[in-house]
Order: sequence, then C-alpha cells, then structure tokens
Amino acid sequence: MNFRHCFVLVFLCCVSKLNAAIPTELIALKKQYDLLVTERVTSPFENATEALNAKFLIALTTLGDEAKKAGSLPEVLAIEEDKKLILNKQPLPDVDDEKVPPAVAKLHSVYRQEKAKIDQQRTAAQAALQPAYVAKLKELESTLTKSDRLEEAKQVMEYREALGTEIAATPPPAQSPPQSPTATPTATLPSPSVAHSDFTNSLGMRFLLIKDAKVLFCIHEVRFKDYDAFATENPGIATNYKKQSSDIFPLTERPQDHPATSVSWEDAHAFCVWLSKKEGKTYRLPTDREWSIAIGIGKDEKWGQDTTPASIFKGNIEYVWGGDKWPPPSGSGNFSDQSRRDKAPHPTAECIDGYNDGYPTTAPVMSFNPNKNGLYDMTGNVWEWCADWFDATQKARVLRGGSWFHGSRRGLLTMSGRGHEPPTYKDNSGGFRIVLEP
Repeated sequence: MNFRHCFVLVFLCCVSKLNAAIPTELIALKKQYDLLVTERVTSPFENATEALNAKFLIALTTLGDEAKKAGSLPEVLAIEEDKKLILNKQPLPDVDDEKVPPAVAKLHSVYRQEKAKIDQQRTAAQAALQPAYVAKLKELESTLTKSDRLEEAKQVMEYREALGTEIAATPPPAQSPPQSPTATPTATLPSPSVAHSDFTNSLGMRFLLIKDAKVLFCIHEVRFKDYDAFATENPGIATNYKKQSSDIFPLTERPQDHPATSVSWEDAHAFCVWLSKKEGKTYRLPTDREWSIAIGIGKDEKWGQDTTPASIFKGNIEYVWGGDKWPPPSGSGNFSDQSRRDKAPHPTAECIDGYNDGYPTTAPVMSFNPNKNGLYDMTGNVWEWCADWFDATQKARVLRGGSWFHGSRRGLLTMSGRGHEPPTYKDNSGGFRIVLEP
C-alpha cells in the first residue's frame, strides 16, 4: 500500500462528508486488502531488507578492520558513513563517485544487486494482489447499483478507477537476468509459526509467550555459548565477548552459561538475523514497550503517537522484588554488592550495603528466581538492548534492567529504569535478550 492509494480513500472520505457516507462494504474490503498487503508484501520486504542490512553491516565491519590495519583513512571514513546510513535506515547513493574507495564501491555493487532483487519481489507481490482486489471492487459496485445505492456505488467506482490509474502508472517489475547452467538456484522458505506458548530452539534457548506483548520472550539473557555459536559461523564478528573477566576477577563457575557481554546493539541485531535465517523463524530484540510488559509494568506506561523511551512517564519506582523496599531481600538478583567489594573491587564501585548475591561480576543465567512471567534476570546481571531508539535524535539505543555493575543508584534497578548508548557501544555490563515472533 503506497501513499497514492491511501490518498484516494482520504479523498473519498472528504467527498462523503458532502454526499453519502462511504459504504461500510468498501471500508471492510479495503481493510482486508491492507492486511493482505502487510502480510504478503510489507512484512516480507521489511524482513528481507533488514536481513540484507545486517549482512552488509557485518561485511562493512570486516572491511573496516582490514582498512584500519592498512592505515587507509579514506576507506575507514567511507565505511563509517555507510554504517550510519544503514543504521538510520537511509538508502545508499544510487551511484558511486570517484571518491569512493574501490573496495567499498565493490561492496556497494553487491548490496545494490541484492536490494534490487528485494525491490523486484515486493513489486511483484503487490501486483499479484491487485487484480483480485479490483475484481471485488467491481462486484461491490454492481451489488450497490442493483440495490439502488447509487451514490455509494459511484464512490466505489471512483475509488476503483483512481486505483486502476495508479496501477497502470506503476512500471512492471524488471526481469531477473537468466542464471547460468551451473548456478545453484536459491529458494526462500516461509517462516513456520510457533504454535505453542513454550518453545525451545536449536541452541537450547527456551521461550515463553508473553500474551499482552504478543511475542515469546527468551526466559534468560543470551548466553556466552549461544553467542559463541554465532561468532563461530561468522568469523568477521568482533571477539570482545570472549573476555569474560572483569576487574581482574575470572569466571570459574559455568562460564558458558554466563550472559554474553561486551556486545553492541549492532552485534545483537546481527545475532538475531543469523538465528532467524538459521531456523527459518523471526528472532529480534524486544521493543522497549514489550520489555515493560514482560517485566510487569506495561499497563502503567501510557504511550502516545510521539512517545519515546526517553519521554515515557517513569512514575513507577517499584522493584522486581516488590514495592520500594531497600536494600533488596536476599536472592533478588545479581547487583553490585558485598561480593563485588570483596573479590572484584573497583575504585568507583557503588555497592549495596547489606546485600550479598555471591557473584562479584556476572552470574550464570537463571541463578535467581524468575518474575511472574517466568523470565529470569529482568533486573541485574547485564543491561539488555532493546530495538528502539532512545529519543527522536536517533543517536542512542535503549538499555533496560540494570546490571551487576549497579548498586546504590537505585533508579537504574527499578522496573522502569532505562539506559541509553550508541548502537556501537560495548561494555562488560551489557548484553541482550531476544524475542521470537509467533
């Protein structure tokens, strides 16, 4: 559905105020069509574009590392500019000028070819839906005429004719170049739905349906072993996550089950794209709103059209262990505490007096009791990236839940607490949790 199609119906709405109301049958027909467009055109296009962009970001990162080692500043700057465009969902220039380094231009060429295929698939999918829609409009027009609802029939006719003009003005999709006899054809399989409210994936990550959020949340943060499987299959991924020690304290208890840390938003997003492709499902980072629902304060936060995580009212000062009680009761979660003070001291550490969770830094996931939705470590252990930009400037992404690094700054450990950092930011107190679309 594009702008002109929407404009046609808006125009008819204005006309109807002077004449008859738009027939309810037309409104219902358009609603059905819009749902089909979303399901078969818009969503597949957005998912395919997102996957391509994630793949492109990985290639850019690898190329950027090579350029830095070679000391090629122009190439590094060009790559950083590309990354900004992709992260801000801005298109690459249609044509490269002579200033673009050859290696970057080559990558651009591959990207444009893949993007052209995705655009072609979108145009073809839209075109496939339109004939049946126009036929139903003609049928409705005839039915209304026979019922002597002439003014309404006229509105349907005007709408159909305007839509027909739009369709005629849309160029047919370009033909794909023929494949060579030795080429291996590729096929995109539809993503199977997750029929149950409790699902365990190929990595052993368990997901529970959070009904009000309408997605399945992983019950734990992404573990070192989960992320390591991703990095093993994608050699260009940064290896910061492999350093699991913090403040000279080495992890000795089940290090594979500790959350992955020093992972940027870009890295977390790439993990989701990789796992989605691997399993034929849709994994992603949770939105800030979904995260609030999962922790239990979704109904307390009122979102409007222009609301952002930065502007949402944060009147809720409750903690996951209930009320505003401080210090936390024993076993509430993994925070900056006496064990950190004893075994991983830091000159600026702000530890919670009177609390000892037994873990100086991160803890193996699910070491503490889950919340009412069956999710573990929603507060403490590691910060968790969310999908959203923090505010309208689109310079930082949202982080939720606080971490093992936080103690006396109580606001960061409330259920409504939020952090924000640039999407390239990495820190040993930051990780992520993923969701699965049903």
